[in-house]
Amino acid sequence: MNWRAVARAGSRKRPTSAGEPGAFAALSIPLFRAMWLAEFAGDVGNWMHTVGAQWVIIGHPDAVLFAALLVGAARMPSLALAVPLGAIADLFDRRRLLLWSQAFQVVVGAALAVASLLGRLTPVALLAFTLLLGLGSALSMVAFQALVPQLVPPSRLHSAAALTQVNLNIARVVGPMLGGLLVAVIGPTSVFALDALSYLVFVVVLCFCTVPGRPPGPRPQFRHALVEGVGYVRRSVLMRRILVHSFLTGIPCAAVWALLPSVSTLRLGAGAPGYGLLLAAAGVGSICGAALLPLVRRWASDNASLILGSVVTAAALAVLGAVDSLAGAALALFAFGTAWMVMQTPLAATMQLIAPDWVRGRAMALFQTVRTGSQSLGAVGWGLLATNLGLLAAVEVSAAAMALAALLAVCWPVGPGRRAAGQPDEEHVQRAATVIPRLPG
Repeated sequence: MNWRAVARAGSRKRPTSAGEPGAFAALSIPLFRAMWLAEFAGDVGNWMHTVGAQWVIIGHPDAVLFAALLVGAARMPSLALAVPLGAIADLFDRRRLLLWSQAFQVVVGAALAVASLLGRLTPVALLAFTLLLGLGSALSMVAFQALVPQLVPPSRLHSAAALTQVNLNIARVVGPMLGGLLVAVIGPTSVFALDALSYLVFVVVLCFCTVPGRPPGPRPQFRHALVEGVGYVRRSVLMRRILVHSFLTGIPCAAVWALLPSVSTLRLGAGAPGYGLLLAAAGVGSICGAALLPLVRRWASDNASLILGSVVTAAALAVLGAVDSLAGAALALFAFGTAWMVMQTPLAATMQLIAPDWVRGRAMALFQTVRTGSQSLGAVGWGLLATNLGLLAAVEVSAAAMALAALLAVCWPVGPGRRAAGQPDEEHVQRAATVIPRLPG
């Protein structure tokens, strides 16, 4: 595919003076922009569903237990089935997988809304619906991540990865606010219905846009595909290092999402509006971080970005645990959101860039498993630590853990030094494979 022609057709904007595409350059490609907006609608719907589900179980005697089970049901498919789903994304047509997974979520979401409307939505039924929605979401996420490098040229892959994270952060703010408002005014049924409609947006985009399908090539057996995908990642030193750094940075970052409700309520004395302000500060920070990425990449390597982001994140966590004002906490979370983008985007983009198309679904599935698993384990660990040592101690320990992750990036880099001026990303990654030699086995 002629990427230059696609880029010229999508936008007249020029890259920055140093040859680095702008922060939101991937949005100039119409197909990616349409799918990104559809993904945003689905993410907002997911958060609205979370609010509606919590409202349904709030009066149940075992509400605390069911709330924890709902979180587990939503994330379990991504943790337990990501690699098999990644193999499916490599073996079958990715456009059809996206279409059927989104259509499946439309049907499940509609059934959930009907059950709520009829008053037959028990906590057990809600758990079952949430698990099914999580399964569809997991397949959709893996297929979409594997498809992104087919939608945008390599030079704009960092922009696409950053926009995906911006998408999630904005949805984390908009979804709960909109969902809470609708539940309070109309009821949870409206939230479940809108959640089903949010998946329908993606179905419409896939039906009316020409989306690349499965890459050409032989199709191995499913069992062999699983072994082959894991073996490929295991033999790549660069991929292994990306997974390790994603895990070690994900655990400290999980402290923000796990402890922020307690920090805002118990330490800062802020109610729901204050908690929403803190979430918004992190979301705005992620947008600013995405805008800064071209400048950072112009002057620093991906490994330097990882180190810089880790250090700033550690400082933001330390400040979050020390301040006792809402404004100070908001500034800390703004810095956290900015640093998160600078730190995590190069990892995701490099993983997408170095994985060949025939194995990209499995590689991104492993990456997603590590990222989700680290945040899930971290959330549980920080909750237990806060219970036994106190809230302040847990936040400060997370800051120390992030500082150690930064030190590891110094000793165990994920790539070579800064790119030469105008050096394409493909050449930079090939140089990384040379600087970080592949080990036997």
